[in-house]
Amino acid sequence: MRIIAGTHRGRPIAAPKGDGTRPILDRQKEALFNVLRQFLPCGGALDVFAGSGGLGFEALSRGAERATFVERARDAVATLRRNVSDLGFDDRAHVIVRDAFAIDPERLHPIGVAFFDPPFPLYRDRADAVHGLIVRVVAASTFEADGVVMLRVPRGADVPPFAASLDAFDRRDSGESVIILLRPAV
Repeated sequence: MRIIAGTHRGRPIAAPKGDGTRPILDRQKEALFNVLRQFLPCGGALDVFAGSGGLGFEALSRGAERATFVERARDAVATLRRNVSDLGFDDRAHVIVRDAFAIDPERLHPIGVAFFDPPFPLYRDRADAVHGLIVRVVAASTFEADGVVMLRVPRGADVPPFAASLDAFDRRDSGESVIILLRPAV
């Protein structure tokens, strides 16, 4: 896994051993960031269910001023912190070790781009809770008015309707997953 563009283009990103995380494929990441190009640079990125932090690091490399990573799995947190250091993002990255559903979006740095890449089994079991967390983040005063949210879900998953406060403006099916882009509804 690597950063594909920006100031850190080509730099490797370590992933935790085992199958506890499921990093996004480079071709998916490239297609995603081609759409997100209009939203970067931004004040900050939020990478929820961060795993190794690939999405947040890509945003930092492409101009996000800072990134906040939320992860609770011990192995993933250790790898994430090592990646922050190895990539030289110590002054621009903040790691929150906590269950994602327990974060307080009002206490975060400004968010221009938010990535939600929950473990697929968790999404299948708790899709409504994930959607509720997205609504809380978008409703927070820290979320930029022209911000965007990326949600990655397993292909074939039952995706409940999004809250009226969200506009799903793009959907990309790729391999075993679907990427949905959301923004605050006008």
